[in-house]
Amino acid sequence: MKAGRFPAGRTMADVRPKSDAAAVTYPEWDRSRARPIRRRDEEEDEPTDYAGAFIATACWYVVPIIGYVIWAATMSSEPRAGCVNAFGVPCPAPRSEAFTNLLDGVPQIAVALALGIAVAMFLGWATSGWRAWTIGFASAVLGAGMATVIFAVLATQL
Repeated sequence: MKAGRFPAGRTMADVRPKSDAAAVTYPEWDRSRARPIRRRDEEEDEPTDYAGAFIATACWYVVPIIGYVIWAATMSSEPRAGCVNAFGVPCPAPRSEAFTNLLDGVPQIAVALALGIAVAMFLGWATSGWRAWTIGFASAVLGAGMATVIFAVLATQL
């Protein structure tokens, strides 16, 4: 049998349904009985949860700090053998040096967190439909980036 031909003398008229009752209907395709669809775009936007955005921003800063503390706690508490600085003073233990560096960075972390919360306030006002965790993540990234640029500029000025 060749493609496009009907078997044994049948025609297109033989294959078509004889009446509408024989035709298969799909109610979801029938637009005359369709109810109006309410789109998500037309729904009322929920007000921004500013407190949740602030907490989420702070949480996104706490996650890497916890990771750093865990990493620092796994370091050795004994100074490296034979390590002395230029003045002959023994080097500090890697663990104490890591925790000292963390404490020295607290003011910079606080400035970055403050910038992140300021960005969270702006994003909460400027966006609609973003949840608190989304605003928190975006503001933490933007606040940390702004703080990095500010501290880099200040370091070149001093």
